[in-house]
Amino acid sequence: MRRASTPFPILLTLLSACVPRQAAPKALRTQPTSCADAQSGDTAVYTTSQINERPKVRTVPKLTYPPEARHRHLQGRVVVRAVVNVTGEIDQPSLAIAQSVDSVLDAEARQFVAGATLWPGCRNGVAVRVRIDVPVEFVSSPRPLIGYWTAFGIGVLGGVVAALIHGR
Repeated sequence: MRRASTPFPILLTLLSACVPRQAAPKALRTQPTSCADAQSGDTAVYTTSQINERPKVRTVPKLTYPPEARHRHLQGRVVVRAVVNVTGEIDQPSLAIAQSVDSVLDAEARQFVAGATLWPGCRNGVAVRVRIDVPVEFVSSPRPLIGYWTAFGIGVLGGVVAALIHGR
């Protein structure tokens, strides 16, 4: 019995002040899944509800907000459906748009997911092929973003002011 694929826990918010795509994907500090070294010969594709351990993101490319989408003020959530194979690679022929916003954002979301690598999903201690849904959120910001350190400073200052107001 086939069940609908549940959304993969990646939700990416993209603001209009993002920088251009980098050549190399960014490696994340995630621990491998328990079956990363135990590949299976099983060719079935499982849903996330049929496995013991979900795939984990290993590397992601830089996501960009397409200039045409920014100009047209397009925003929303694109859901990309893909199959993660036993080595954690995305099976390129499996890429499909499960939820569309506009062809411009759909193409960027598809390219983003295609460039990601994951630690494989596990079923009974071995790596198996898993169908995932990856939501990619595009949000247009009306004004430029402030720097990370400035935002951190404002957050700390806000906490100090709140503490002074509440008499702590």
